[in-house]
Amino acid sequence: MEHEINLTDLINFLSKISGFKGLSRMEMEELIAPIISIAVFEPGQHIIQRGTVGHSVYFLYSGRARVDIDKDTHFYVDEGELFGEMSLVTKEKRSADVVSVTRVVCLTIDIETFQTVMSNHWQITKAVASLIGDRRIERLATQN
Repeated sequence: MEHEINLTDLINFLSKISGFKGLSRMEMEELIAPIISIAVFEPGQHIIQRGTVGHSVYFLYSGRARVDIDKDTHFYVDEGELFGEMSLVTKEKRSADVVSVTRVVCLTIDIETFQTVMSNHWQITKAVASLIGDRRIERLATQN
């Protein structure tokens, strides 16, 4: 199923995401908007499967997804959150399943482009590092 997001809505969405906040509208239009693809998932569909190689990072534009670390540990991803970045940063296979709970619209960026953006924009690198740290803390809290 197709889903279109106009440039104004895309820029407004990105400007709310940590890491993109420091970029000007022109930088988002010229650097970020052209490299984004849109993916739509219906309820119950796998967005990411554990054990697969990570090829993309995802920004949840709308909807809700569940991240299953194992059969007893999970958390939810909501609008504006980044996911799928762990295997791109570590280059390891995906460590969790991500399944759509509702209809989910994601903005995606492929691994090569994501790494280029991170290496050229310290704000994005800082944001991803912070998200990874927050996720580790969240995971540890749910395991105790």
